[in-house]
Amino acid sequence: METTPTPAEPAETPADVEQVPTDAANGPEEPAQPEEQGDGQELDADALRAELKVARAEAAKYRTKAQETADALKAAKTPEEFQAVADQVTELETELHRERLARRYHLPDALAVRITGADDDAREADAKALAELFHNRADGMGRGGLDPSVTPAPRDPGELAASIPRARR
Repeated sequence: METTPTPAEPAETPADVEQVPTDAANGPEEPAQPEEQGDGQELDADALRAELKVARAEAAKYRTKAQETADALKAAKTPEEFQAVADQVTELETELHRERLARRYHLPDALAVRITGADDDAREADAKALAELFHNRADGMGRGGLDPSVTPAPRDPGELAASIPRARR
């Protein structure tokens, strides 16, 4: 009995997983892993899609800024113009690195602008420190129980009865 080889079928992808095209200009893509919220719960598909949409919009913003900067660099004639464009490139690269670190360490946008450092390693260390402080903060919720400033009620029935005010009429 002869068996005929069957063509390999492509792997099926779930309908709720969105395929992300890679762009060689943006650098290597990180492998897709389920992200977790600060409370340890995995994000659902809708939240991941919303986050992906925000990240794509932000990447598009940076691509347009990079293109505008490259065009300005080509048009620069004097050393002063060239230095101004080079400074703008450095500023944009630093801002992009801050945004990536904030996403990697799950920091809000308000803390992303606070990431500082002279080079990539210093900014990475600062982002780790901010993430540790941000994610380990107390939420203002106590452990429960009674208020320690309140004096306890007496357990002796006689003392308890004596503590009840009596009105005389």
